[in-house]
Order: sequence, then C-alpha cells, then structure tokens
Amino acid sequence: AVNKDVRPWLELAEDLVNLSLDKQLSVPQIAVMGDQSSGKSSVLEALSGVPFPRGTGLVTRCPVRLIMRKAQQGEPWSAVASTTVSPQQIPVSSPEALTSVIQRLTETLTHSSTGFSTESIIVKLVSETAPDLTVIDLPGIVRTATSGQHASVINEVNDLINAYLSQERTIILAVIPANQDIATVDILERASTVDPNGVRTIGVLTKPDLIGPGNEDEVLAVLHNVRKPLKLGYVMVKNRSQKQLQEGLTTEQARASEMDFFAGHPVFKAVDSSKFGIVNLTSNLTKLLVTRIQQELIPMKHEVEAQLQKVRTELKGLESFGNANTPAERQKLLVTLTQEYMRHLNDCVRGEYRDRLIVTNRHLRLYTRALDVFAELQTRIKATAPNFRDPAFVHQLARQMEQLRGRELPGFMSAQSFYMFIQEYIDAWKSPARVAVNQMRVLSLDVATRLIEAIALSYPVLREAYRGVAARILETAEEDCQDALNDMLHREKDPFTANEFLEAHINKLRYDRFAGAVKKSFQRSHATHDSWTAAREEVTASLKTWYRDTHGVNSAANAEDMSAILEAYWHLASKRFIDNACMILDERIMGTLCTKMQESCYIFAHDEEKLAHFFEEDADMVARRRELITKRDRLSKANAAMANIQVARVISEGPKPVKLTIEVGPHGVGLQLAEEDGRMVVRGFRSMADGFSNPGKDAGVEIGDVIDQVNGEQVGSFHDGVSHLKALRTGSMATFTFLRARHTSM
Repeated sequence: AVNKDVRPWLELAEDLVNLSLDKQLSVPQIAVMGDQSSGKSSVLEALSGVPFPRGTGLVTRCPVRLIMRKAQQGEPWSAVASTTVSPQQIPVSSPEALTSVIQRLTETLTHSSTGFSTESIIVKLVSETAPDLTVIDLPGIVRTATSGQHASVINEVNDLINAYLSQERTIILAVIPANQDIATVDILERASTVDPNGVRTIGVLTKPDLIGPGNEDEVLAVLHNVRKPLKLGYVMVKNRSQKQLQEGLTTEQARASEMDFFAGHPVFKAVDSSKFGIVNLTSNLTKLLVTRIQQELIPMKHEVEAQLQKVRTELKGLESFGNANTPAERQKLLVTLTQEYMRHLNDCVRGEYRDRLIVTNRHLRLYTRALDVFAELQTRIKATAPNFRDPAFVHQLARQMEQLRGRELPGFMSAQSFYMFIQEYIDAWKSPARVAVNQMRVLSLDVATRLIEAIALSYPVLREAYRGVAARILETAEEDCQDALNDMLHREKDPFTANEFLEAHINKLRYDRFAGAVKKSFQRSHATHDSWTAAREEVTASLKTWYRDTHGVNSAANAEDMSAILEAYWHLASKRFIDNACMILDERIMGTLCTKMQESCYIFAHDEEKLAHFFEEDADMVARRRELITKRDRLSKANAAMANIQVARVISEGPKPVKLTIEVGPHGVGLQLAEEDGRMVVRGFRSMADGFSNPGKDAGVEIGDVIDQVNGEQVGSFHDGVSHLKALRTGSMATFTFLRARHTSM
C-alpha cells in the first residue's frame, strides 16, 4: 500500500531529472550534506544496505544519486550504476560489488584518486531492505586540502554544496555528529542562510555512542528542537561501527542493535522513540519528499508550461516554410515566403494589425510608428512660426514694409510685401520636411528588415537580399518624395485659398485685437471718476489712440494689419502643408515600398543560382532549432507526466468547482485550450497586445482547470465548449465554472 501511494510521486521526480529538467527546474530532492567524516556515508549505508566507501578526508568526491526502491517479495537484490557523462549502465550483483563500482566510477569522473568532480554517479538499487526513496550524497565540506589535493578543491566543493542549498525545492539532510558542539556546525549555518525558517532542513544526529559523559542534556536540547530549532526537527541514528562491519553485521541486525542501544541508554530511553533510529528517519524522509513533490506539483507544472510556451514561440520563429532541396521546391518556397512577407508588410503599412506576429511585436507596426513621424513634422513646422503678436515683430515688420515701399498710395499695403514675407516663412519648412522624409525611409527600412528577419530567420542570404531590395526601393522613393514635397513648397509660396477660412480668421484676429484694446482701455480708466461721462471720455480717448495706431495711415498701422493677415494665412498654409506632406510620405514611401517590393522579389523566382544560395540555412539557427526541439520534447514529456499524475489525483479525490467571472476582451478570454479526454482544459494563457492584460489570468484561471460551464450552460465536449466561447460578445461579463484539482498532501 505504501509503494502504491509513494512510488508514482518518486517516479515523477526521477522522470523530471532524467529529462534533464533539473537543470532548468528546481525538482524536489533530498541532498545529504555535512562535514567530512560526519557520518554521511554511514547514514546512506544504513538507508540502503550498501557499504559506501569510508575513510578520513574527502571520501565522497562527486555527487552520488542513490535511487532506492523496495523489492517485491521474492525479487532478488539488483543494482545498476552509471554517470551523468555516459549513458552506459553497469549491472551490479551484490552490495559489496557496488562499493567497488562507486569507487571506480569516482576515479573515472575525477581522473585521479584525489580529484573532485561536479558530475554525478547514479545508482539504481532494488532491495527488500531498501525504502522507496531517492537521496543525493554530496562531498563533505572541505576546510583544508590534504596531500595530493589541489587547493581549488575547497572552492569547488563549496560551490557544489551551495548550488544544491540554493535550490528552493531541495530538502537539506544535515548530518551532524552528536559529540560536536551544535553552535559550530557549519552545515546548519549554511542552511539557515538559504532556509532561515528551517522549513526544508532536517537534522540527523550521528555517533551518539561518542557523546561525552555529562553532555547528554545539550544533545537532548537539540533533539527536542530547543537549540537550533528546525521545522522538520531532528532524528538521531546509530550506524554500524567499523568493527560491526568487519564482523558482518547484517542490515536487520544493525537496526535491531541500534534500537537496543537507544532503549538501553540511561538518558535516551526516556525520550520518545520516534526520534531515534534509521527506520524512523527513513519513514520521515519518504513522507517529507513525497509531500514536497505533491505541494510543488502545480507550481512546477506552471513553470514547465511557461517554459514550454516560450520554447514553442521561439521554435515557431525558426520553423521552415517547406523543403528547398530541388529547384522547383526552392522556387515554390520563395513564392510562399514572398506571399507571407507581402501579406504582413501590407498590414504593417495599412495599420491593420490582425496577425499575431505584428500584434506581439510593436516594432513591426509601421503605421503606428509613422504617426510619430507625422506628429514630429507638425511640431517642427509649428516651431518655425513667427510670434506674429509680439510688438517687436510688428515693429520689425513695419521697418521692412517701409524699406519695400514703392508707388503705393498712403494707406495701401503692398501685396508684394505679403508675398515676400510668406515665402520667407515657408522656406523654413524645408528642413522639417527633409527630416521627415529621411525618418520615414529609415523607419520603413527598419520594419521591412525586421519583418523578413522574423519570417525567414533561418535564411541569412535571403534576408540580406530582401533587405537590399527594400533599401534600393526606399532610396529612390526618398528622392521622389523629396521632389514632391519641394514642388508642394514651391506652390505654397504662391499664396492661394478658395475657402472662407482666411477671411474668417483675419476677422477673428482683428476682433480679438479690438476686444483686447477695449479691455485695456477700461482697465486704464481711473476708478475715482465721479461720473460715467468722465470715465467714458477717458475710454474713448484711449480707443481713439489705439485706432490711430492700428488703422491710421502710417507704417505702424499697416504693419499691425499685415501681421494679422500673415498670421491667418500662415496657419491656413501650414495646416494644408502638414496634411499633404503626411499623405505624400504615406503614398510615396510606404505605399511605394509595398508595390515595388512585391515586383522585385518575385523576379528572384527565375534566378536558380540565387535561389540555391537563398535557402542555405544558418548553421547556428539549425543547431538552435535542434536544441529547441529536444527541449520542447523534454518539456512536453514532463508536462504530460505531471498532467497524468494530476489527473489521477483529481479522479481519486474529485475536483472542486470554481466559479469565476471574466470580462470578454477583443481577443476573447485569453485562454489556450486543449482537448483532453473530450474535455476543454486550460493549458496556457495567450499573449496580449501591448497595454492589454489577459482577462482569464486576471480573473484567477489556473493552468489545468477544466471548463465545466459557460454562463450556466454545461460544456459537454470540446466542440461544445468552442461553440459557447464563440457566442461570447466583446465587453460582456461571462460566468465560467471550472473544475480544479484539489491541492492536498499526504
């Protein structure tokens, strides 16, 4: 019964390690740590029945992963050993032979009799006396290098131990000699740094027969979790002595001897027996490891699914669109890629962002980025406007008008002066226009380049060819666009308008100036006037002065009126120019890119020599794709393994219904769904456009949830669920009932 409950969880952890996921995912495991000669090997020996190599100094010189499984009745003892650097498995016929194999593999990994290695020995053991348990034996903490050892071994061992300590799902089995002062135990200090609350550290006290007389109370304080308390507590064991080993004491006899020792000890016999013995330690460790695996199943699954989604996304970008082995296949592939490229490019230019590639990559949204160029052009044009209402400007204008006066009669303004002034102001638009044209060319080339890199990531020669085509098209388009803008600037220098804006704006400016003059006149009138007549006379005099200055037959008056007309026409012309310039930039650069690009790229389909080079894949990309495929397969297997054991728990324990209200967004509820056993299961969350959060994730949906109802309607099948989801309206609030696994532990 114990095997049935325990083994699936232990096998799951082993599957994750065997898939090399322990390098990307912290997998629950028990790591045995302690000082050299603290009794680590003896503890492992007591757990497994295998006489691990003993001695002084650094006996364990590489990690040993010990996978123990209890044999069925009548099943013989068996073991196989291997290393992480070689898949070759060495069958072993007896515990004694296993000791020799471990020593031999250690020397193979360390390349000497004194060296050290971070690679691991893996021992799989089946025995009637072994528990269902997996532990990792790490080298003891080294303080000084012994004869024949390099001084670097100290740092190498420390780095290895710290690497295991820092893994948040690793259970720390701290082996501590009972005859040592607990305050000086290094491994407990290191464990407290990464596990300050002691929630994943269990202490094992060894060598109780070496406790000095009178020191039992100190040991009891530790055993009772008073000194150096740990949430998982302490267990004391008495391992076989060297003499007992030489006498051939069996595992069963050693365990009986151990319990006799504690039962007959004058101090320890009064203590709860569950705190003593290798049997109790084994039971505690098994429950602890399985519980930890159960507790971490959902978080680990989420991590694996997140990694899997990331790998799939990257792999999709590296996927080939087809074979390119024959001329016909290469020609077909070029047409396919060009069609895909042009479809996306047209969407980028038109600002129609429906494809996921563009939605998830803001740099490809050409029209959105072009709007920034348009806005900057408008800002630069506006910055060239003179301060028409500044008295200094009006004064300067009057001087210039005097210098340009010809045969005009007094009181008449020169139309020629207006033309000259407005032409001067429009000349200032050349520079902003030239900058905008250059910006649009650079921007369009950037998007065209990024897009072909995303679509033809594996084909560097093809990417460079398409980029070259785009660059040449845009260089010509830039010149054409600049010519068009220059032509428009030239036309703007010949003032013209057929609408009423100019007249209305001039009248408004004149009225505003008159209203301002009236306001100032009243503000200047003396508040002490005894009669309305006196106040009126003062205001009238002020307005007469203003009228003579602005409407009299003099240079100042002409300049005042000219500034109003110039301001009105400048605003009209600048608005017209900005709108037309933006349309020309859109048409002559972005529009030309789409039209010419398609024509130029299809020409390549008839050039077999170029086609042969186009589809030579980038070696780094090919290697990366293989690496990602391998990683995807490992993650998929791990995900399936966790899903299977999760489903088994749900079946045995029954899922719990969870009701959530989700706001339906423009892209639905944001869930990635899969059909499993006819049900609709949440397997991830969709990527959203910038500025949008995922509605399903925000509402509290979890990966692994099964959709049971939508708005009170039962979801009987995956197809049924699709119909319900399609019926949801954007902006509406939908009520979902999910079936969720109960997160319980042993």
